[in-house]
Amino acid sequence: MIAINEENYKSIEDIKDKSEQYKLATIDPLRFKAFRVSMGVYEQREKETYMVRTRIPGGVISLEQFKCIGELGAKYSQGKIRFTSRQDIQFQSINLESVYPIMKSLIEVGIITKGTGGNTVRNIACSPLSGVSLDDVFDVTPYVKAATNYLIKDPTTMNLPRKYKIAFSNSNEDTANATVSDLGFIAKILNNKKGFELYGGGGFGGSPSVSLKLGDFIEAKDILYYIQAMKNLFEKKGDRTNKNKARIRFIVKRLGQEKFIQLFNEEVDKLKSSVNLDVDVDENEFILSTSADIVKEAAVSEELKNILFPQKQSGYYSVYIHPQSGHLSTDNLDAILGFVKNLNYETSIRVTNTQGFFIRDLKENDAEKLIDIIKDFTSIYNIDNSLTCVGASTCQLGLCLSQNLLTAIKEEFKNTSPEIKSSLPRLYISGCPNSCAQHEKGQIGLHGRARRTEGGLIPMYSVSLGGKVGSGCARMGDAFGDIPAKKVPEFLHELSKLKVNSNHDDFYEFLADKSSDIKELIEKYSHIEKFTSESDIFFDFGACEKFSLKNRGPGECSSGVMDVIKLDLSNAKSSLAKYKKSENQQDLYSSAVSSARTLLVLRGIDTNKPREIFKEFEKAFIYTGYVKSSIKELFENLIDYKLGDLENISDKFSEIEYLYKKVESMYESLNGKLEITLPKEEQKYTPFDDGKQPEEKKDYEIIDFRGIKCPMNFVKAKIELSKIKPGQKRGFYIDDGDPIKNVPESIKKEGHKIVSIDRNYEGYNLLVVEK
Repeated sequence: MIAINEENYKSIEDIKDKSEQYKLATIDPLRFKAFRVSMGVYEQREKETYMVRTRIPGGVISLEQFKCIGELGAKYSQGKIRFTSRQDIQFQSINLESVYPIMKSLIEVGIITKGTGGNTVRNIACSPLSGVSLDDVFDVTPYVKAATNYLIKDPTTMNLPRKYKIAFSNSNEDTANATVSDLGFIAKILNNKKGFELYGGGGFGGSPSVSLKLGDFIEAKDILYYIQAMKNLFEKKGDRTNKNKARIRFIVKRLGQEKFIQLFNEEVDKLKSSVNLDVDVDENEFILSTSADIVKEAAVSEELKNILFPQKQSGYYSVYIHPQSGHLSTDNLDAILGFVKNLNYETSIRVTNTQGFFIRDLKENDAEKLIDIIKDFTSIYNIDNSLTCVGASTCQLGLCLSQNLLTAIKEEFKNTSPEIKSSLPRLYISGCPNSCAQHEKGQIGLHGRARRTEGGLIPMYSVSLGGKVGSGCARMGDAFGDIPAKKVPEFLHELSKLKVNSNHDDFYEFLADKSSDIKELIEKYSHIEKFTSESDIFFDFGACEKFSLKNRGPGECSSGVMDVIKLDLSNAKSSLAKYKKSENQQDLYSSAVSSARTLLVLRGIDTNKPREIFKEFEKAFIYTGYVKSSIKELFENLIDYKLGDLENISDKFSEIEYLYKKVESMYESLNGKLEITLPKEEQKYTPFDDGKQPEEKKDYEIIDFRGIKCPMNFVKAKIELSKIKPGQKRGFYIDDGDPIKNVPESIKKEGHKIVSIDRNYEGYNLLVVEK
């Protein structure tokens, strides 16, 4: 699914280098955190243990890839792997030393972790039964592949205001959550033309919201215009100063729905008039059993309806596998994959957003054999196959032990009748309000809370009911009240009895008809005063100590480039302040280094080496005119000081203070796309050491891309070319080495003409392109 390139390999070597620097304490922990989180590496509650999250686009995974993940789980992750609510697979409780070998092995089978955390474009979701379900409009998987590879090669997707989540659903049922996503596509055919119903501006977590309907029908070939337009709008209007208000749904709240849709459509129109982003996919790339008859209906036994799914390809079935809380032992995985490998025909595998996976394209007798293999760890009842986040067991943000709650619920229902066990839908259980288990969309949603009483803190769960996704009907669940954790299984048991006695098969009909009885039931368990005499109420499930918030820490999900910038700027300021008090020249030197490094991360540069920092700063900000040219001489003096050739730099104080204030001003001028909007201090170009001035502009403008590394320079060149008409020219200053080697070839592949390459410069070149 992912086109692996050299940049992907480089990022893995970077994680190796930065991990070693972290162990040697030569890199600031916050700087390391921002990098590793964007690579899908999160520290867990136990210090120096980590979770590594893989990117499985649309849940599409091959037998070879799955086998590799199983082997890595057996070797590094205590013999387990974990399935998520976004079609990813995680390794839990990893040592930092194991991160590099895991990533190195994964990339060899076409799997990366880049962009699975932090302020990035996250894994693009896809209906797990797309292409085979009975209600399938058409297979949307090829469009997920096209969107993934378009976004993953753009380095700017790693530095967004916050995460950007996209989903593609193959039918109105919306099994990929398109109607509650930042941008969502639901398959639709109009006048025999394939396309999508379009949604945007939704999401879970703080201030959750269903998505706005942005279009009744867009042509399938146009998806990238809308994906890029939403990204552009996000960068322009996203709030980079407040992470709690940075998601796209908060732009909707600030602007209002009408204005948001207007600006979004304007971005789409700009792209359509300036660049060609049409996609051309192989619509049958992921379809097996192409010779089978297509049917709209097929029977399946009532007992197996939650795990056995007849396909639209007559005679073929998909089997759903759901290990509890998404945790699967590698031994059980080996048994499944061994069975699939020994079949004498091809099958397909899809990871789901419900913490499980499907084996698809099975013949009926083989589907029955697989069900027999998984019977010990996959239940036929939806309540057993509920979702939970990892909770306070490993998550730094977790409040309650959500996985233990599910275990207690299963125990409560263990010996009840099939009628009671099948009466309730799948539960969505989050250990805190952050919605990693998507509790807002559940027919029954639970999220952890803490209630303070005279006897101490009580672990609680807030109950929400009636959540739903789907074309034209999406809604967040309504909050009904808070129940002590220890009373939740008992409450659900009583709710199931109420449902059975209501004679309603449909849970939404039950909610509408029995709302007053349900509220009364929840109120019965909400009065915690009558439970405080029970000492057990102050303990969470499986806990040996009273409930508390100790060991809870800040989440890492939003760590990103802005944190790194603020860190360097703060260090520069504090070092300058220290020097004013102590006159310690090392503080003055440190301030200059931190100032010079502050904004380099925007150019894809993050180094601890002062000489390299000064050199890259010159290219990025002195030669471009943002900073006065005399600072280059300052840097030369600072290098002399570091080498011991200059004893005193106190006379450089005013220049170093100027440097700090100028960098601070550039930082404050950053727009939503992280571009410096501060006026340049020296509009005239300052030459490199060769003394050669750039040639006079002829019939084209010259854009300076020195200091910008691959592939960012190519991305920026594409943006500049999109601003001009066919036949017009642009000039680009491009560095020696990989930049001048790669950029012209990449531009040629886009269909543009290379007019000339002037190599008569020292360290850089003039590339002239005709669009």
